[in-house]
Amino acid sequence: MTAERDSSMQNQAYQFIRKKIERCEYAPNDMLSESLLREELGFSRTPVREAIGRLAQEGLVRVYPKRGIMVCAISIGDIHQIFEVRSLVEPYALTAHHDKLDLAAIARFSEAFHAYGGGGSGDDIYGIDDSFHETLISAIENDYLLELYDRIHVQSVRLRVLSGRLIESRIRDTMAEHARIADACLARDWHGAALAMTEHLRCSKESSLAAILKNSGQEI
Repeated sequence: MTAERDSSMQNQAYQFIRKKIERCEYAPNDMLSESLLREELGFSRTPVREAIGRLAQEGLVRVYPKRGIMVCAISIGDIHQIFEVRSLVEPYALTAHHDKLDLAAIARFSEAFHAYGGGGSGDDIYGIDDSFHETLISAIENDYLLELYDRIHVQSVRLRVLSGRLIESRIRDTMAEHARIADACLARDWHGAALAMTEHLRCSKESSLAAILKNSGQEI
């Protein structure tokens, strides 16, 4: 029973810290304190330390003995690799696996995208964005592709949040780009949907590069 409880606490600590990193509440290059994490979670040292070790293995944090825990930055090279994967997988999902898409769900997304007029909480907007892409990807019945896509998921969300915060008009532009993808799907124009997705990913990559440079204090 104790082992099960310890495992549960470790997983809770992992999910808590991972979500904070994903949503950039713990931003790239932030230094974290293990003692403050323990205090925030109300957990003992062991589950928090094990969660940090797991996050370090995933490349989300780096542990510096006697200094603290640093949230890993996202490099320019990372962005190129992330969007290379996305550009291979997401348009492919629309052209090769569209028969498995949930068009009723896509219709609901389309309504939300067209109704967007600005404002709203960041969590809600990024949640819709993430859910839309996951709905499209879920049509793929290839575990190897899904595993590959899952590996970049957290980094993709981090870039999405940073771009939305640092690049003016990015959220509004994203909603319009998503609307074009969704509408092409509803018209069963799969070639057009894939082209719209490719254009969306191009714009997202440009915004991500600009956001990373801005976050690091460099010129855009």
